[in-house]
Amino acid sequence: MKIFSILLALTICLACNEAGKKQKSIELITEASRQTNIFNNLIAVTNNTIPEARRSDSLAFLILPVQASCPACRKKTIDSIIEHRGDLPDRRFVVISANGGRKTIGAYFKEENSELPIIENKLFLDSMNRAFKYDLYSDKPTIYYTFNQKAYKKISSIPITVKQDLHSFFTN
Repeated sequence: MKIFSILLALTICLACNEAGKKQKSIELITEASRQTNIFNNLIAVTNNTIPEARRSDSLAFLILPVQASCPACRKKTIDSIIEHRGDLPDRRFVVISANGGRKTIGAYFKEENSELPIIENKLFLDSMNRAFKYDLYSDKPTIYYTFNQKAYKKISSIPITVKQDLHSFFTN
């Protein structure tokens, strides 16, 4: 009984510690030079198509590293892209990053019984994986929120948070 109580207490302590890790998927970017650098890299992976006049608005960028993401996060992200292909909010942009072109990226959408959508000036294919080279993601779907040509918030989605992260991106 004593061993059971100790194990139970240890499990509770570890579970509480895991809850704290959930919040670590959100990073506030406070260094001014880093804010500007990240924003410029986001503009670069969207092929500089966002007009200068809109770059000072509140914008959000979702980067899906289609080959590097875990299958659960990739599936939920692809499902959300497909679901919102016709109603992607005005100041939201999606970058699908991979080492490969339309055929490689499209194969992941076919796994979800869909086709790679075409969303003019909102969905970008990063077939040279520049987002990785610019250190915009590691191995998770990543969302950046920007304002006034500066990135101020980075969310690295993990399986436990990806659904809520995507909901916030696609609906706010």
